[in-house]
Amino acid sequence: MRTAMLPLALGFALSASQFGKSGAETNDERFLPDPQPLGVIEYINPDIPAIEEPRYPGHTYDAVVPATLDLAERARLAIHGLTSMTNPNIDYEQYFSVTHMGQPPVMGHNPSDMHGHAMFMEAMPLMRVMSGSTQNLHVERRWMEVLLMMQGPDGLVYTPTTGRDWIMGPTMDVASGSPGSDTFTEKHFCLLGFGTAHSLGVMCLYARKYPDGPWAEAARRLARAYDKIFITEGDRAYLFSTWMYPGREIVKPEKHPFKEYTYLAGAQAWIPHYLAIYDRALGDPMSSKLAEKIMNYNIFEIEYNEPDGRFKPSKGVGIGPLAKENQYAHFHTHAMNILASLYVYLQTGNQPLLERAIKAYEWSLGVSEPLVGFFPMCTYDKYIGAQTAETCQVADMIVAAVMLSKIGVDKWDDVDRWIRNQLAENQLTQVCWLQDGHLDYSRSVVPESYYDGKTYTTDRVAERTLGAFAGFPAPNDWVSGEDWWGGNTHNIISTIMNCCSASGCRALYAVWRDMISHDEGMLRVHLLLNRASKWADIESHVPFTGRVDVKVKRPLDLEIRLPEWVEPARAAVEVDGKARRAAIDGRYVQVGPVAADQTVTMTFPISERTEKRNIEGHDYTFIIRGNDVVHVDPPGRYAPMYQRAHYRQGRTLYRKVSRFVSAEQPFDWW
Repeated sequence: MRTAMLPLALGFALSASQFGKSGAETNDERFLPDPQPLGVIEYINPDIPAIEEPRYPGHTYDAVVPATLDLAERARLAIHGLTSMTNPNIDYEQYFSVTHMGQPPVMGHNPSDMHGHAMFMEAMPLMRVMSGSTQNLHVERRWMEVLLMMQGPDGLVYTPTTGRDWIMGPTMDVASGSPGSDTFTEKHFCLLGFGTAHSLGVMCLYARKYPDGPWAEAARRLARAYDKIFITEGDRAYLFSTWMYPGREIVKPEKHPFKEYTYLAGAQAWIPHYLAIYDRALGDPMSSKLAEKIMNYNIFEIEYNEPDGRFKPSKGVGIGPLAKENQYAHFHTHAMNILASLYVYLQTGNQPLLERAIKAYEWSLGVSEPLVGFFPMCTYDKYIGAQTAETCQVADMIVAAVMLSKIGVDKWDDVDRWIRNQLAENQLTQVCWLQDGHLDYSRSVVPESYYDGKTYTTDRVAERTLGAFAGFPAPNDWVSGEDWWGGNTHNIISTIMNCCSASGCRALYAVWRDMISHDEGMLRVHLLLNRASKWADIESHVPFTGRVDVKVKRPLDLEIRLPEWVEPARAAVEVDGKARRAAIDGRYVQVGPVAADQTVTMTFPISERTEKRNIEGHDYTFIIRGNDVVHVDPPGRYAPMYQRAHYRQGRTLYRKVSRFVSAEQPFDWW
């Protein structure tokens, strides 16, 4: 019998299309090559030690597996997007914004490039350890060099403002607290949260991979630099400012902007999050003590996530009819405070932080749609118009659910629903919808300034963005079908902001790493997803059929967790085709001892159900098979999600993949 095969990313077939050609081939008068620097880029530390080519040793082998969600293959695709959405003329700086709905599609630089760069860097080792992909290693190597070149004498990471006029906004940005080019005249700028904090995570990753390199010392210097820029009052600490330049005096402000713009206080959370990770990676308890004081300030003084878990609205957040009433709370920043609280708890045992994190997690579910993992960009007390599910907060909530499950608060079913649906659909795996002739551009009038050539490119944009994650998706469309600005007046333009691409990668890695756990000969499978490992390979037929195969590589005891929609008594287990009676412990089927080269097959009934939901003021009907949405009505208008009719046939389709098992330990401290 012939095995039916299904490709992963149909979009790669576009190489001969208009989206895969250069401007010279298309003679498009709007063709814009990658921009050149607008002057000399002056790095603060140009003389760095030689950086060797990144390496990711491991075992690679081909396999034919069920064509179901495979996080390692999604990571492989993400590497393509992360390394391709960059400007080779400017040290592979990322393009933060992408507009697929332009004619032609266009991507460009803006001030957010400076904190998005480190997010891309952090994602890269995670995605390579998952997939084994060595695509564009030269890009990763240049990123490594540039990061060291941006670390100043004080240990902070400074973005050069020379040669890139877009790196500073024209005036003060209330969303970050940073000054504008109208007042800032220095050559080097550091936004203390966001990208600088992610840089600490990057340094930790490379310090563990290359212990003889410069990375551990770079991480130590950055962590110590943070010690000096916080105002400490008892068991609480806060930034003296959200930004820095070399030599700026550190003084306690008489009127701190955090009191007026609580969002800026919330944005501190990136720093304690990565200080705790630094301690976990390299062992520096002083950094966790500072992290705890910062979170005490955010949670118990500012009460950014309030005692009942509510996300506190803040001045300066959101755009729309109720912005002046301070009705908005930025979901991603509040979710990062949940994550920071969890990581700090793990390092310090601060129980009140854990309790507040759990309350905020549970509160957020009431303003979201946990059935599919739709978390709105902003929460509000009054309806303000449809919000989109920015990938950043979807990823945050998935990582939070994973962390809670590891702590002992079982949220694996939340993880399963959200990774299979909104997160998986938010990743761009094909671009056929851009060329099939159906698109209505009437609400996507791209300004002519996009095509001025100084900051934007139209060169192979669709092809280069394959693997990226959506910045503005709807519950049924990769392109937002509604006006999330409020008032139904804003043209739909942007499709990607690349903080989301990096965040999507964080979620892929957290779920891939922790969907299995091995301890003293016991392998526990927490999620029924495809996964290769040194202990066993997991092949999941869900949602084609109710079946999972575990191909064991070394002797072990095996437990498999059943998802919420399976009745434990109806699960059957076979080992090499012979039935085995298995005990049930909660949601876990206790298969027991399994020898190397044996295959465990677990089967259970799977069926479809219909769920009606109102999301952001709009009605949707979802058909769900297991936990996977296989159809949504109404369908999306631009790039419809949940085109999954193939899952409904009750017969498994297969694909050939290149599986990879890393020779290095996964970053279990991350």
